[in-house]
Amino acid sequence: MTVADVIPPPVPGRPGAPRRRCVRHEDREASGRCTECGGAFCRECVTEHEDRLYCAPCFAARLAGAARAVRPKRDWRRWRAAGATAGSMLCLVVGFYALGRVLAAIPPDLHDGTIWKDTFGR
Repeated sequence: MTVADVIPPPVPGRPGAPRRRCVRHEDREASGRCTECGGAFCRECVTEHEDRLYCAPCFAARLAGAARAVRPKRDWRRWRAAGATAGSMLCLVVGFYALGRVLAAIPPDLHDGTIWKDTFGR
């Protein structure tokens, strides 16, 4: 048994139909098109990413664009918790200050009980 018996002969192209060639390798037949630039490339020149074919320059540009688009997020949880604590403390201080001002504005006669004698005349 020879190699020619095991490997089937190549299928001839349709008559009149031009065969597409790889943009980079003129001696190779193109197997796919880049979805970005639309160029025809052989199997070695294209990369499949997310069910799409890309040539090397378009794929590199896509990865560089994705890297620029994804910025690391800052972790604001610590600052949010510190701000909530500081805001709560400020509210407590202002509340106690206002309560102290209200209690200080009460006349001393009310504590002695003499305000009722003066008001109702008993």
